[in-house]
Amino acid sequence: MLLRRALITGSSSGIGASTAELLAKQGYAVWVTYTGGEEAGRAVAERCAAAGSPAVRVSRLDLRSPESIDALVAEISDEWGELHVLVNNGGVCPYTGYDDITIDEWDAVMETNGRGTFLLTRASLPLLRMAHENQPGVDRSVVNLSSIAGQVGALATGMHYAASKGAILAITRSFARHLAQEGIRVNAVTPGPVISAITDHLSAQARASLESSIPLGRFGEPEDVAWTIASLAAPEAKFVTGVTYDVNGGVRID
Repeated sequence: MLLRRALITGSSSGIGASTAELLAKQGYAVWVTYTGGEEAGRAVAERCAAAGSPAVRVSRLDLRSPESIDALVAEISDEWGELHVLVNNGGVCPYTGYDDITIDEWDAVMETNGRGTFLLTRASLPLLRMAHENQPGVDRSVVNLSSIAGQVGALATGMHYAASKGAILAITRSFARHLAQEGIRVNAVTPGPVISAITDHLSAQARASLESSIPLGRFGEPEDVAWTIASLAAPEAKFVTGVTYDVNGGVRID
């Protein structure tokens, strides 16, 4: 039986952690990454192992650093030699108002969320291609985490966050077009308000106002988004690429 291998960035908490644990339950080998909290990353890795993953690894990753990205990919190449699923979940979300955003903060958000997604996807392509060489026709998938803010603009978040998430949608479509002939699928997920460290920073008033705007009447859970990510990553979704999948409780309905 094929052992599918998945890298999930920003997986020490929130949506990334839930995705890693769900994929572990589904029998994937999972590679967890963290930025600041090694303890949190290792705790998620332990839960993935307990959930049934046959192989779990954990590494620090700084998405602003091309050197850190290259080092992680080299580590995965040495350990696994191939990759079937890449989930670009890692990112930052400051709430700074547009009048107060400094150039340094703008650059940090764009470099982490937008450039980091691009560089890691590009650097991971040899691993995704190797999976096909090892087993021709095997399904390979990239799932990028954007946001409803990338679709409608900044409301509760910073404008630089919205801009970076809009960039991820363009990156997703571009890679989907370029990689389709190789059988590598690239899709995006756009969560609405989800319970996380990001929404924990909202004031009680802002949180209540935002929650009242959600037709389903509640914030999403990280597991709600993880289910969508896992579904797009699954071989059964082999005819789905270039798609933006909304998970927002009905906030945005086309």
